[in-house]
Amino acid sequence: MEELKNREITISDIAREAGVSKSTVSRVISNPSLVKKSTHEKILALIKRSGYIPNNLAQSLAGSSTKTIGVIIDELSNFFFIEMAEGIDSVISDAGYSMLLCSSRWIAEREESLVRSMISNRVSGVLLAPVSEKSKSISLLEKRGIPFVLMDCIPKSRKISCVAVDNYKGGQIAGKFINECHKQQLIVITGYDHQTITNRIAGLKDTLNPSIKMKHYSGIKTQNEGYNFVPILLVKEQIDHIPTMLFVTNDNVAIGIINRLIEQKVPVPGRLSVLGYDNIKPAAICRSPLTTIHQPIFDMGKIAAAELLEKIADPHRPPCHRILEPSLVRRESA
Repeated sequence: MEELKNREITISDIAREAGVSKSTVSRVISNPSLVKKSTHEKILALIKRSGYIPNNLAQSLAGSSTKTIGVIIDELSNFFFIEMAEGIDSVISDAGYSMLLCSSRWIAEREESLVRSMISNRVSGVLLAPVSEKSKSISLLEKRGIPFVLMDCIPKSRKISCVAVDNYKGGQIAGKFINECHKQQLIVITGYDHQTITNRIAGLKDTLNPSIKMKHYSGIKTQNEGYNFVPILLVKEQIDHIPTMLFVTNDNVAIGIINRLIEQKVPVPGRLSVLGYDNIKPAAICRSPLTTIHQPIFDMGKIAAAELLEKIADPHRPPCHRILEPSLVRRESA
């Protein structure tokens, strides 16, 4: 199969290489009990080696577009990604497309499996918020020639279209604000290890006043985990006694922290201030409205969807690189 590496492998290629009919290959995929064991094993080995992805809808569609956009985000429970999906839907629904929405749950292997499934089901294009800028899913989409646009991630290759926010600048904005607040200590709380977080922290460190004492806690990923982390901060960091700024790089986590602090009778703001990141909709209405770094989340989804539809209409369209601007939203928590 060496000569087939640079194009999409078809069921005919597998059948020819195995010396069987296309219907035999189809039975191996859909009803393997009807195929002799030795033939079954031989065909499966060929499928695995070649990277062939079965086209589940080929017969019924006869090459026509499904008018479906595959959307893979990291979390279905995160308001950030919900708002991004709303932006996508505002564009594709008007164009007569439907959305197949899935979550990778921050698992690279699951993300790749979802991409393969979408290719198999002949989606017209894919919008992907990848777990990593080095994700295998990106190279898989490139190899298959599927129109796609990355969201919330800046790839190293300029050949790949993306729509993202300048997270380094977001970190700088956070640093400047923290400098203005003159707190005795800064505690940074991050969740998943991702390019966006790395860039935020880099921007923060490059801007922060060197006299500010900073500690960093990572792996606090959800609102519930933020809620449960507060007792550690109270005991270990004495945030109710030492003038402290909490910079939480995820509004969901920041809201969980604020809710628990208020339950513990720790005033926010007071000695303690909380700065979030994202500006999801609940940030404005939580128990102490959250000061946060705004990302144009809806616009990110909207622009990415519009670019993908353009790529579907014109496969030779040059790559799009849209880097959106963050900003500070001042509310009561800081």
